[in-house]
Amino acid sequence: MISLNKTIAYTKNWKHTFIIALILGALIPVLLMTLEPFDNSNNFSYKYLILSGYAICIIIPLVIIHPIENYIYKIQTNRWFILNECIYIITTLFLIFVFSFFYHFFVISGLPSFTNESIKVFIISFGLPFTPIVVPLWLYLRSKYGQIEVPMYDKSTTKKIKSVTIIGNNKSESLTIFESDFIFAKAQQNYVDVFFNTENGMQQKTFRSTLSNIMKQLPKAWQVHRSYLVNLDYLKTVEGNARKRFIRISATEETIPISQVYYKALNKRLSNSSQ
Repeated sequence: MISLNKTIAYTKNWKHTFIIALILGALIPVLLMTLEPFDNSNNFSYKYLILSGYAICIIIPLVIIHPIENYIYKIQTNRWFILNECIYIITTLFLIFVFSFFYHFFVISGLPSFTNESIKVFIISFGLPFTPIVVPLWLYLRSKYGQIEVPMYDKSTTKKIKSVTIIGNNKSESLTIFESDFIFAKAQQNYVDVFFNTENGMQQKTFRSTLSNIMKQLPKAWQVHRSYLVNLDYLKTVEGNARKRFIRISATEETIPISQVYYKALNKRLSNSSQ
């Protein structure tokens, strides 16, 4: 059973929200023109132009809801859960049904009045049949443009108490730093570059060693790729899709790839920390 408290990617960016709204907004008129569910191929002029108006019924609810979901995302310390996504989809879908009903009622049909029963019939007859087509694409787009975001690294909350000494294969290669100052490590052939925080900013030291040997010496090191270790205290965002993901850390602009196997473990860790 899928946990509703599992952390998932969230589409925070307004640009991406508009892109999703435009794609879904364009899809519905195309489906209506193709399937003609209202059986109105012969009974009104400018059919394609008027049917295109349903795009507005999709776009407006997505734009209206976005500030609200961003607020919820913010108060949840930049976390978005499966439960949030379910509530978002259901709420927004209901608004889309309502907007579509009024557009259909007043613009398409031109009727003078309506009842609650007519709204119910419209949703069941015309709204729900499109749901299995629209929602999967909708979820895919939100996942594609979304990201898992972790709160920024904050020096004031990191205590420099425990120090660690890193030693390479050559005894002359050693480095003593605070455990919390380790940022990330990158392996290249027989060498490992260790990046760490100092008063003068991020510094680098190269060791003749293996990534696994360096990891054993750094309690804060967490493997995300066969060639990378990171300190999750510096983790800023997880981005990308199922085929290619990468992470950003607050101490550098460098993007660090994350393998699928390590992403699953990281996602599990983020989910557990949110409970």
